[in-house]
Amino acid sequence: ASITKVKQFEGSTSFVRRSQWMLEQLRQVNGIDPNRDSAEFDLLFENAFDQWVASTPSEKCTFFQILHHTCQRYLTDRKPEFINCQSKIMG
Repeated sequence: ASITKVKQFEGSTSFVRRSQWMLEQLRQVNGIDPNRDSAEFDLLFENAFDQWVASTPSEKCTFFQILHHTCQRYLTDRKPEFINCQSKIMG
């Protein structure tokens, strides 16, 4: 499994791939502030740190839930740390 960061430029309907990492490279998911609805978050990979912005805070929460579930299901050795995330995503 891989994580791909895409960008949609204003006025365009298509997406452009910006970066891609293997799920095994993910070390930390940082929601930045669990007490504030924000679309921003950080992902720390083996050899990279990347800042992300979801379309909405709700989309960020959905992404975290799917990412957490996927990590629990497919990563056996080393699971990433989820910090500064709302507790509801860990359920």
